[in-house]
Amino acid sequence: MKTTHIEKIIDTYLKKEKTQSTILINGVWGSGKTFYLKSQLKEIIEKNNLKIMYISLNGINSIESLEHKLFLHFIPKLGKNQNDLVKSITNISTNLANATTKLFFRTEATDLLKGSTVKSFNFKKFCICLDDLERCKIPVDELFGYLSEFTEHKHTKCIILADEEKIKKQKSNKKIALKYDKIKEKVISRVLNYDPKLLSIFPNLIQKYKSKTVFYKFLEQNKSLIISIFKEQKVKNLRNIIFYLDILEAIHPNIKIADQKYVQEILFITAVFSIEFKNGNLTSKDSNDFKEFKEINKDWYSRIVSNFLGNNNDEPRKKSSSEIFYEKYLTKRIDQYYFYPSIYQFVLSGFLDNIKLKEEIKNREPEKTSEEIISFRKLLNYKFRELNDDEFESLSKYVLEKAEKGFYWMYDYKQIANFYYHFIDKKLIDIPRKDLETKLLKGLKISAKRKEFHLATFETLKHFNTPDPDTKKILNKIFEFHNKIQSEKNTETSKQISKLISNNDIVELAVLFSKEKFNKAFLPLVNVSSFIKAIKKSENKMIFTLCEIFKDRYDYNNVIDFMKGDLDFLNDVTEKLKIYKSTLKSNKKVRYFNLDEFIFALEDVLKKLSG
Repeated sequence: MKTTHIEKIIDTYLKKEKTQSTILINGVWGSGKTFYLKSQLKEIIEKNNLKIMYISLNGINSIESLEHKLFLHFIPKLGKNQNDLVKSITNISTNLANATTKLFFRTEATDLLKGSTVKSFNFKKFCICLDDLERCKIPVDELFGYLSEFTEHKHTKCIILADEEKIKKQKSNKKIALKYDKIKEKVISRVLNYDPKLLSIFPNLIQKYKSKTVFYKFLEQNKSLIISIFKEQKVKNLRNIIFYLDILEAIHPNIKIADQKYVQEILFITAVFSIEFKNGNLTSKDSNDFKEFKEINKDWYSRIVSNFLGNNNDEPRKKSSSEIFYEKYLTKRIDQYYFYPSIYQFVLSGFLDNIKLKEEIKNREPEKTSEEIISFRKLLNYKFRELNDDEFESLSKYVLEKAEKGFYWMYDYKQIANFYYHFIDKKLIDIPRKDLETKLLKGLKISAKRKEFHLATFETLKHFNTPDPDTKKILNKIFEFHNKIQSEKNTETSKQISKLISNNDIVELAVLFSKEKFNKAFLPLVNVSSFIKAIKKSENKMIFTLCEIFKDRYDYNNVIDFMKGDLDFLNDVTEKLKIYKSTLKSNKKVRYFNLDEFIFALEDVLKKLSG
């Protein structure tokens, strides 16, 4: 129902002299019913010369408790003209402050009432607004029976706010859930469904920032983008949007002079991670774990889906959490996506590193996309079907020519192979399969010389099977080059770690592991034999420290999704530590004990990562 219609119905109801019922405004939790009441409906109530008496029913479990609340709300609103009933109850003449003081120093509201009830008061000039009906613990039939004393007999104006679907699920209402519709008919004359459109309520949401002129103007200028993002994700919980606006307020001083392209990126990424955080998909424990969010770009998704070209398997495959994230948020907005670590951490942890954010924006230079990359992106994705024939022919020749000369990232040659063999199979291009293989292997060899190593992409390639034997040859060659580069990097990393362990440099080792905690490429680069050799040379305190360091490395949510690449290293280390432990002399009791604890900790990690 439109809010203008709700307001008209409420106004008509309030103007009627002798009402005998109440109105219920129904809307899902978080949709902003309370905000709507206090910002919009309050004005209508006051224009009708009524005072609003707002009470939340959340947690109230008895009529006595509700009466007590009504009494507490009623006393301050009487002002100097207290009636005789209140005078006799409080034994105070005209001093409202003393009356209130006496109320709080007496043990029960019922002591003050002395046999009278709240219903004895005159509510003619009030509109009682009861919120959170679905959270009230008084059985709904009992509550409505009590309210009818006000509405039916005293013609009191009353508005109830509720998520009606949840009223029946309330524990106190389960026995009468089926009778709810009949019960409510006796008290509620109309149910008005509140389902606001963000476009109409956005001006009210940003009203609180009006005194902050620059930020308010910023929100006004960018409201179309903000509204479209939340509308796209069907976010109806206003608390999520209010949370987002508060985050933006803190970020704004750092971005107010930034390029509009980066502003749009920041508005988008802040909204995306605010939604994920408020929905519980990300927590504060994830604030230092960037998962695959840093890896996602225009080509990332195409590399994954290219693995399933020509796959006729009808069974749905299990998608990774990153794929689901991409499809949920980025399918239509990948051009607006850029990962800002400082914003991600701020949304999840509440701490904003202003210096880091400014540095990230400063280092955000316009992407200089080469002609070969533009052509690659146009051709090697599912939208190749939209190209006209001449453009397809031109692009397919150009991209293959550049691929043969090694212009592309070595990991991209799997995607190139997937598409080009698919083009051959579908008779879209005319080139012998063997010639294609020769060209791709030649270009791959040139590309690998740049040593552009990336473990996360390598793991993605390993994850997907390749049924086509021709594509498998290209993939195996990528693995060969990757492993060679990794071996070189392995030596460098192993030397660094082994040196720190052998020298018992606990502080530097802890700093290194802390810095690399979420780096997937860190431990797979370590040579296990060198690692064990260093442990044998180290002191007991180093083994104890290593145990604690490894526990910390895997102590966060969803570790199984992001650190599976450590499995081979951990398995190998665990087995070799067991062998080393078995060789210790009987007098090495503390060392034996520390190794035992370290092995136990590693086995616990292996269980986590193995699912």
